[in-house]
Amino acid sequence: MRGTINPADVRPVLTRIAGPSHLSVGDLLIGTAMTKTEGSDYGIWSGNTACITRAVTKNHVWVEVNGHYPETGCVALPAAH
Repeated sequence: MRGTINPADVRPVLTRIAGPSHLSVGDLLIGTAMTKTEGSDYGIWSGNTACITRAVTKNHVWVEVNGHYPETGCVALPAAH
């Protein structure tokens, strides 16, 4: 699935790393207007307190390590939050 960045294609690749119960993958929403953009947003629960989160686009893969968000789990909060 090399080169594909939509959630349906990204999810199985990340599931091999994280397992399905520790993974969230969805549409990539950008900016305060939450505009759907080509790509995927993801969050991987790691251990008891850490999350590996961010996004995949045609040009970049972002990775951040942060804590668990009460509102959204491991998926990063919207920019307007």
